[in-house]
Amino acid sequence: MITIPVITECCAGIDIGKRELAVAIAVGPADKEAEIKTRSFGTTVPALTGLLAWLRQEGCTSVAMESTGSYWIPVKNILETDMKLILACARKHHPKKGHKTDFRDAMDLAVHQRHGLLTGSYLPERKIVEFRDLTRRRKKLLGHLRSEKNRIQKVLETANVKIGNIVSDVFGVSGQEMLQALLDKAPLSAAEMAGMAKRRLRLKIPQLTEALQDHQMNDHHRWLIEQSIEHSKLLDLQTEALEKRIQSQLQPCQKQYELLMTIPGVKETTAAGILAEIGPHMEQFQTADHLCSWAGIRPGNNRSAGKSRSTHIKKANKFLLASLVEAAWGAARTRNSMFERKFRRWAKRLGRKKATIAICRSLLRVVWAVLRNDRPYREPDTQILRALETAKQVHHHARRLRELGADETAVHALVASVLENSASEASPGNAKAMPTAELSAGKHTESPRAVCSPKKRPTARGVLGFRIRTAPKEQYSVEKELSAGAPSQGRPRTKPDQKKQNSKPSSS
Repeated sequence: MITIPVITECCAGIDIGKRELAVAIAVGPADKEAEIKTRSFGTTVPALTGLLAWLRQEGCTSVAMESTGSYWIPVKNILETDMKLILACARKHHPKKGHKTDFRDAMDLAVHQRHGLLTGSYLPERKIVEFRDLTRRRKKLLGHLRSEKNRIQKVLETANVKIGNIVSDVFGVSGQEMLQALLDKAPLSAAEMAGMAKRRLRLKIPQLTEALQDHQMNDHHRWLIEQSIEHSKLLDLQTEALEKRIQSQLQPCQKQYELLMTIPGVKETTAAGILAEIGPHMEQFQTADHLCSWAGIRPGNNRSAGKSRSTHIKKANKFLLASLVEAAWGAARTRNSMFERKFRRWAKRLGRKKATIAICRSLLRVVWAVLRNDRPYREPDTQILRALETAKQVHHHARRLRELGADETAVHALVASVLENSASEASPGNAKAMPTAELSAGKHTESPRAVCSPKKRPTARGVLGFRIRTAPKEQYSVEKELSAGAPSQGRPRTKPDQKKQNSKPSSS
């Protein structure tokens, strides 16, 4: 008979509900069966204060509860000052069908906690929780803003305004001016509205004229678009205020924020989202694999009777996963980076979707190392990585030769010869070659990557009030130019042949 030792002599389990809490206390000596005491409480502050007083009276020091929605947070706010809280995942401790009651769930939590069988979830400190609320709200607001802009484009399509086929960003500088002319019922022809195009878009004036020719916009379409514009401007202003507050909340962890942006594919928004979800310090995650497991970015383990049923990743922190997927797209497109080579190699065998998730896992391991070591990301040397890949293939084929009965001495000499050649090629210019033992062990040198400060882009808005994308060194505002005079018409691009002709000296 297996006996599970008792870790805590007096502990409590709470089944969380919106209006009522079922509480069970397991108390008794470690060498005897526990005595179970149950009581129900409300969820208001006076009721929770009474719960805390009862737990103190019984001598309880540890409380376990399930993470049911957001209803556990009010309980945590009252009990965290005096009690050790364990937040357990409800899916891991689901009772059998037909044996489910609130008090039975509370008793099971108390008994499991008494024997130390519960695994607590990661509970960040209050400042990180508040920072997480800001980054998640920004993601929601940006989603609502995209939805509202899509509604405007849908109305434009129904009104036979096809500028969305020509302009990549309908709500840029040129698109906002054309849309404002349509809403104002300005007596302008299609060619005159197309002439509002700026810079490179002026090369597409004939296509814009055709897209605006004989449009069918009426007062009904204008009213719908104006409604969406008012809502979009409100969302845009709220997003801008939210971004300023996020930057102020980032001040305590500004160093970690800048270190994360040394990783390929990780920029300002992604770095802030990652910090908000995992925190700036890695003491709560002992290894990189622990962090990947908590984030749910690891292959599933579902084997039974020697068969693997599913290896899909589990459902975990969807906000962290979304930030990592965005970073993986950028990292896989970064030229001459480790992630680009990994993505191309994995995409051939796994497909692009699974390769993207694999890049997310690789990125998260790099994030853990950067934050744990408090050092910027270092890109491995390309030539050394090629030598490591060569060494891997050499050892694979050497093992196959041994399985086929090849002479061990000949195989060993061949492997040593090939590895020495690859090590010498990996260090050109008579530099110190990497030893064969380091190639076999997978060690490699790294080139440092400079810490980059976040780029502060100036805020500029079009005539409709939406923010427009601007270059870091150049501020462009339609409102400023309209106040100075007529809007700039831009300068058409010069063809390469014309540039060569202009650069030739005159014969005179």
